[in-house]
Amino acid sequence: MLSVSPHSRKDKKHLRGYAPPTMKNTTRSYCLVRGLFLVWLGMLSLPAWAASGKGMETADAERIILGQPEDTNADQSELLDRRNSWLLGWKGSVELGMNGASGNNNRFNLRAGLDAERDSEKYFDKLSLTYTYAQDESVKTQNWFRAEGRHDWKFDDGNPWRVFITGIYEYDDFQDWNQRITIGPGVGYQAIKTDRTDLLLRAGIVGTKEFGGSNNAWTPEADLGFDLEHKLTERQTLSVNYDLYPSLKDAGPFRMTTNVGWQIDIDPETNMFLKLGIEDRYDSRPGPEKNRNDLNYFATIGWSF
Repeated sequence: MLSVSPHSRKDKKHLRGYAPPTMKNTTRSYCLVRGLFLVWLGMLSLPAWAASGKGMETADAERIILGQPEDTNADQSELLDRRNSWLLGWKGSVELGMNGASGNNNRFNLRAGLDAERDSEKYFDKLSLTYTYAQDESVKTQNWFRAEGRHDWKFDDGNPWRVFITGIYEYDDFQDWNQRITIGPGVGYQAIKTDRTDLLLRAGIVGTKEFGGSNNAWTPEADLGFDLEHKLTERQTLSVNYDLYPSLKDAGPFRMTTNVGWQIDIDPETNMFLKLGIEDRYDSRPGPEKNRNDLNYFATIGWSF
């Protein structure tokens, strides 16, 4: 099984016949997200497509598409920092995992993701999209989407400090809420930066608002977290992303998200990789008749770009 939620079978009887109250809005949101995703992939592939048709390098095609003059003395980092070059310098990956059965047992599980980042001398940008869906005996048991973006402003060269603003959007059919947004500023500290290890510590203050739940008011929260990436071997990489959100409104309540991934490069020529991971979301106050923990473990195949 490639993408599994341990609570699926436990909640099946309770969920039988369940239908989200905002199905029309859900369908519109799905179509919008799918459209944006396809546009995003098309934008990323445009320079390479143009290059293949003209017999030139991808970087030259990017320069022509963006209307930039040829500058052989320009540093790549300087190019990335220009206001009209936001499309340049992105790298990332897409991944997909699914499994299912039909016959005596009918089930289907799907997980899809897109990760992209852009690093330059002055800025760092990060985008992450994740979608999981599962059904068992024609009963939907999981439907969750998360989009996260972050923009960092770096200080002078050699200074490990930075400031950032982050935004997160979530949709989940099986929470006390239907949609949730989190947005706010923070500071980061580059604790380790080597060829093998990258560790960024983060702290900030965010505002969180839920829609369609028992508490729809804005909630101020602290955001304490870190991003770790360590290269185990030339073809294996371990990554850990952690965020703790203690409430600043009431003492005691908190949320926590943990994502651990082990990526193994299968074919460097095609940039194909296998990823095994565990994803845990914890809420000390999940709402009536809801579990505090949502744990997913998964295996996906992906391609880097």
